[in-house]
Amino acid sequence: MSKQAFVDLDSALVAIDAFTGLAEEFKLSISSDLQDSFGVNMAVITDRVLARGWWPEGFEQKDGYRLYRYSTPGRTGN
Repeated sequence: MSKQAFVDLDSALVAIDAFTGLAEEFKLSISSDLQDSFGVNMAVITDRVLARGWWPEGFEQKDGYRLYRYSTPGRTGN
């Protein structure tokens, strides 16, 4: 995944849709500017992730962005 944080919702959704590897290999960097006060943007992103059959595995807070991780339910090691 790109090391640059996504600053708009559409680009983040395109990245989720375009990824062809395992969920465990996908890292999604979301700019702090995209973190709206109601959580709507992350709700849309999470909905798209769940539609792929992935499960959120948390995030790391970085300077100016969060790095989100995902997994596939039922895979060994989850």
